[in-house]
Amino acid sequence: MPSTPRTRRAIVDAMKEAARIGGASLAGHFAQLSALSILEKGPSDFVSAADIESERLIVAFLNEALPGIAVLGEEGGASPDAGDGPRIVIDPLDGTNNFLHGIPQFSVSLALMEGEEVTAGVTYNPLSGELFWAAAGEGAYLGDRRLSGSSRASLAHAVVGTCFPYNGKGDTEKAAREMAAIMPRVSGIRSPGSAALEIAYVAEGRFDGFWASGAKLDLWDLAAGVVIAREAGCLATEIDGAGDPLDCRSLVVAPRQFHGLFVDIFRSA
Repeated sequence: MPSTPRTRRAIVDAMKEAARIGGASLAGHFAQLSALSILEKGPSDFVSAADIESERLIVAFLNEALPGIAVLGEEGGASPDAGDGPRIVIDPLDGTNNFLHGIPQFSVSLALMEGEEVTAGVTYNPLSGELFWAAAGEGAYLGDRRLSGSSRASLAHAVVGTCFPYNGKGDTEKAAREMAAIMPRVSGIRSPGSAALEIAYVAEGRFDGFWASGAKLDLWDLAAGVVIAREAGCLATEIDGAGDPLDCRSLVVAPRQFHGLFVDIFRSA
């Protein structure tokens, strides 16, 4: 059963509070990294006590605040399946490598899915306190400030974000071709290391675009950012310009004046 705008706003409010709770836990662990236990799930794929505790706290809060709504976390935390009803997808720590290396660029990300559609998203940076959020039909916001993406007119002045593939995760040769195609056309390329934040930065206008094709991303990396970017008036598609980025094969997010240009550039790579 789809949510109404009123019930969706109540869900978003709970998601915001859940993100803050998980973020506070992460910030505490970040201040004591040397004491943190870490496991390697696969090549360059780490999980720590910080991820697990953040997810546990988020799931526990959402189960109490939103009974009947299914919750699915990246690290396996879940509530009982709610059938065809709404579900919340959680990334309790996006930017794990940054976090574990003491780099202060990471986030908590939650997305509300109704059927196959993402109808709300929250991305929270616990160190800066910046909370990006959006709900379908209500716009995208940083705190209380409405977002509308970049208004730059020249691609030559654009700064673009990306996620690079690395050790066992993604197609490095494809990423190199994409980099070679885009580098001469823009003012700068950045890879801060948290895809959820980078997509939110497109919505806010700090970045003039974001793409990921050679790198491997998952639903919890993308879902919140996609709805935040779209509600800010940006376009979010697969790199071919047409497919659904939530299929997690590729992604390009950009304000409308640049989206088609990026698609053309990457098609030629």
